[in-house]
Amino acid sequence: MNRPDPMADPCTRLLSDLLDFVRDEQTAANHKLFDLWARPLTEKLEKGWSQGFTRLEAGDEPSTAWATLDDTESRFREGDLLVLHGGSPLHDPLGRGLSLESEEDGRWLLSGIRVTSALQLYAGGPCYADPDTIDLTHYYERALEEIATSQIGRTVVLPLLAGQLEISFDERDVSEAEHIAGAEGFNLRQAQAIGLGLGAEQIACIQGPPGSDKTRVLALIARLMVARGERLLVTSHTHMAINNALNMVHAEGVPTVKIGRQAQRRGLDAGVPCYPDMGAWDARPTDGYVVGATPFATCNARLENYEFDTIVFDEASQITVPLALMAMRKGKRFIFIGDQKQLPPVMLSRSVLSKESSSVFAALTSQHADHSVMLDQTYRMNRWLTAWPSDTYYDKQLVASGRNRERRLVLSQVPARLAAVFDPAHSGIFIPGLDRAARTRNFRDADLVAELCEAAVNGGLPLESIGIVTPYRAQGRAVRNALIARFGRARAQNVVADTVERMQGQERELVILSLATGDLVFLAAVAPFFFQPQRLNVSITRAMTKLIVIGPAVPIVPPLEDETVQLWISQYLGFIAQLLRVDL
Repeated sequence: MNRPDPMADPCTRLLSDLLDFVRDEQTAANHKLFDLWARPLTEKLEKGWSQGFTRLEAGDEPSTAWATLDDTESRFREGDLLVLHGGSPLHDPLGRGLSLESEEDGRWLLSGIRVTSALQLYAGGPCYADPDTIDLTHYYERALEEIATSQIGRTVVLPLLAGQLEISFDERDVSEAEHIAGAEGFNLRQAQAIGLGLGAEQIACIQGPPGSDKTRVLALIARLMVARGERLLVTSHTHMAINNALNMVHAEGVPTVKIGRQAQRRGLDAGVPCYPDMGAWDARPTDGYVVGATPFATCNARLENYEFDTIVFDEASQITVPLALMAMRKGKRFIFIGDQKQLPPVMLSRSVLSKESSSVFAALTSQHADHSVMLDQTYRMNRWLTAWPSDTYYDKQLVASGRNRERRLVLSQVPARLAAVFDPAHSGIFIPGLDRAARTRNFRDADLVAELCEAAVNGGLPLESIGIVTPYRAQGRAVRNALIARFGRARAQNVVADTVERMQGQERELVILSLATGDLVFLAAVAPFFFQPQRLNVSITRAMTKLIVIGPAVPIVPPLEDETVQLWISQYLGFIAQLLRVDL
């Protein structure tokens, strides 16, 4: 007699695939990290992979240390994990798992349980920091095990992800929420999204293209749920995304708290308290409230003993399925807010073209179209900047609305050399890159970016209204150095000049996209990264009234075997073709 194959069950097969994926990711992360650690220190410092310090000394609080910066500039940001070493993390380590808490007065505040031993090992003189990681596999394994054995996991979560769950809504709640949203000035699609969110009995997915006020939609859903006594967990892949969402929820007068370290409250409204764990929230209401925390907080003392009525995922297009499951096991209902046309999760073990690398949002929206709604009005971009991404990525459904719809950038004065660039009649400008041999760093283009910024400032645009986007950290550093040379360090810091990943969710009056690469052979090699449509979409939709693209004209690209990437290149060529070309 043949026994049934347990792997034939879609839910069992899904769990097995997810477990393999989690382990593959950790293995790939370790290989990447050790490869980086083994590289020459001079190379790492030059490329911003390491940071040098002139001195290390004890901090004011236990388990903290101050590290005084040398003249090098690295890619690290607050919240990153570091390994401290005397020259090599493999052969001269001082301490692993140290967190970069803050930067002030030319020094970094480091914290962690290994700080004390690092200070004891430190013999004086220069020391360095490389990236570090924590093996989180056991968190994922625990979450998957709980999903496999819990009632919510077996009856809702796994069938949902396997495409076998019948989705339902409470039509009275849907109608009530739509009525409230309409009365408070939300547009039709926003009201529909709020209705689906409040009326969902299992799941609702809300697609929020750039500038569509998705966080405002999230905040009203939270307010209405809390009003009926629900406990909500608002979560995402970064603390910045969580803090932005909590600010909007707090503005609605909802009891709101952030669970995490104080260093993780950057950008959080001062009125939103932040505690290390739920037990420290003495003023917690007995019924409805909103908690903001990462999914990992549900696996430790911060939140592991708490459950929620609804889990709300913001920036869900960047959340993997295993990470989503970690939080989903603590809820009964799930709302995903994101945009699969923007950046996907960062994957190490599989190709960015692989279907397995889809985010949880992309997976759910492709399986259950009837529980999804797309917000169709952008309040960020004017109608000229909206047209191409709407046609290319959003089936011509995205339209410009509100005060920015007809606005253009008008400067009081413009140098003759840049008159065509800043012509108000053209919201989109393409300038061919100046260095045809450049790869990930283009000093000539960086100087041009600084020149454009100076012209805009002299014409009346504040520096803080300018944003610089680039695919490469090396080009970001080159641009920042060019801005410092032209404006001085203090003023230059008013301009956000960073990678696409760091710019998602932000907007500026003027955005300059510095693509850097001029070498066509190199461009063909990095084409799957460079021409990724989600990356291009995020880059070009940060601008409100003026977008200037400096990059390769790509007259002929060597034929590629991958037809998908070839299509992406064609999209890029179509995009720059509809911009006004200005040769400088």
